[in-house]
Amino acid sequence: MRPEVRMPIAGVKRLSNLVEVRGAKWSLLDFSGCHLRSLRLFGAVIEDCVFDGAHCQDWRIWGTTVTGTSFRAADLRRAALGGVENGRRNCFRRVDFSRADFRQTVHGSADFTDCRFSGTRLSRVDFQGSVFEDCAFEGDLDEVLFYRQSYSANHHGVTLPANEMRNVDFRRARFRDVEFRELDMKEVIWPESSDHILVRDYPATLDRVLNELRSRSDLPARKVAAGLASNRKWAGRNQEVGVVSKLDLIAAGGDGAVDEFLRLAGAAATVLE
Repeated sequence: MRPEVRMPIAGVKRLSNLVEVRGAKWSLLDFSGCHLRSLRLFGAVIEDCVFDGAHCQDWRIWGTTVTGTSFRAADLRRAALGGVENGRRNCFRRVDFSRADFRQTVHGSADFTDCRFSGTRLSRVDFQGSVFEDCAFEGDLDEVLFYRQSYSANHHGVTLPANEMRNVDFRRARFRDVEFRELDMKEVIWPESSDHILVRDYPATLDRVLNELRSRSDLPARKVAAGLASNRKWAGRNQEVGVVSKLDLIAAGGDGAVDEFLRLAGAAATVLE
């Protein structure tokens, strides 16, 4: 963004029905508060623009690059941000999604580089194989999925890049039902709040805890085991460290589930503060 430059107002108050834009370049435009519902973007370039508080529901984007742009408090519900066309993916670089509404967004594969998700409404969001690098997440992540690879690793004959979660900062995030699937998580910064338990020697520790829980017949133990089994199933091949959410443990097994997990995990588990 170039805040020292006064941006012209885009002059758009409301777009209705489907609006298709191909090959456009938007630069230094202010769309704050505009109603831009059901916009279709193909091969576009958006740079140094502002969509703060804009209504961007039901967007569909293919082969588009968005750079240095702000979507603070924008409504992006039902937007498809990860469209892939002829192997071309969307790229979001230095984009601020703080307080944006990401509920029901659709993702196949896109690049998110140096993007900020602070207070973003991330509930039931499946990022599939979207690639995150140098990004920061702050606030609640509730039922959010990150994959190493898109469901369709080979998309119309084109192999999509893998998500390695490079330098992704979750220090001020809080997890609830968050899953990282087949990711080694070597370059992430884990949440720092006491709602999380840092687990070293991650796969082996989960195996040890699961063996104990599966030997028991009480319902809380079985429910906690079911949740941890999913974590274990999706652990990265070379993953060494992971986190377990206290909120997940309590939801499954009650107030005593956290202490029980810590007892079974032993020295491999550390409560974050």
